[in-house]
Amino acid sequence: MDQIGVLSFALTGYEFSAVYNMLSLGIASMLFTSFFLWIARDRVLPKYRMAVMVSATVTSIAAYHYFRMFDSFSHAYGMNADSGAAAAAGQALEFGAAHYNVGYRYIDWLLTVPLLLVELVAVLGLVKAIQSSLLKRLVPAAAAMIILGYPGDAKMQLFGLDNSMWGLLSTIPFLYIMYVLWIELSKSLSSQSEKVRKIFQGLRLLLIATWGVYPITFILAMNSTGVATGQEVLAREVGYSIADILAKCLFGLIIFSIARIKSAEDDKAFAAAEGH
Repeated sequence: MDQIGVLSFALTGYEFSAVYNMLSLGIASMLFTSFFLWIARDRVLPKYRMAVMVSATVTSIAAYHYFRMFDSFSHAYGMNADSGAAAAAGQALEFGAAHYNVGYRYIDWLLTVPLLLVELVAVLGLVKAIQSSLLKRLVPAAAAMIILGYPGDAKMQLFGLDNSMWGLLSTIPFLYIMYVLWIELSKSLSSQSEKVRKIFQGLRLLLIATWGVYPITFILAMNSTGVATGQEVLAREVGYSIADILAKCLFGLIIFSIARIKSAEDDKAFAAAEGH
């Protein structure tokens, strides 16, 4: 049964375990990164504390949605005695009425992707006029990218457009974000120290590398029937989860590292107290 925002498919025992464990890893990664960032936020100067708190907010929101995805997946494809026996025999697990809601990921992204860009800009400590100008362009573009990508991933037929067209439309704001980050934001990096510039350039590469996983996974999950197969769901859920962990947890920890460096550069007493 095919419904808007819901996918039906069959999984082998291996596919089920792989997705189940990856979602569990996502919960642990988001949750404990959140704990660390909330606790460690006072280890930077107040000027840069907002960037760290936004990072912690991102991973906290993601942790909640990973709980919801884990719960949805477990209820839709949880094993019982019959399905467990089938999995042990290497047979496909058929769940005719099972539904896994892909909407949880998109609600998460709609909230967290704009915030990722906020923390990226906030950690540089730019003057308010420049920050405001950048964020007024980046945040709406990020929201548009997520909103346009959802109908394609959820196999929705809206306005006569198929999933490939929705994927193409969502690429337009993605390219605009890349332009702002690489062209517009680069003008503001000249005022940063060499160490910060180097880390920040790596941070932008991490962002584009992890964000690049999403369209690749989106394409791999496309098919003509509108119903995902087990292999496609495996590719999508594992790919999205790995990209999420890198783009949120690792990204947030690097933001914290930049905030620490800039705090030490701005305040020698702070640097001495923190052992820099």
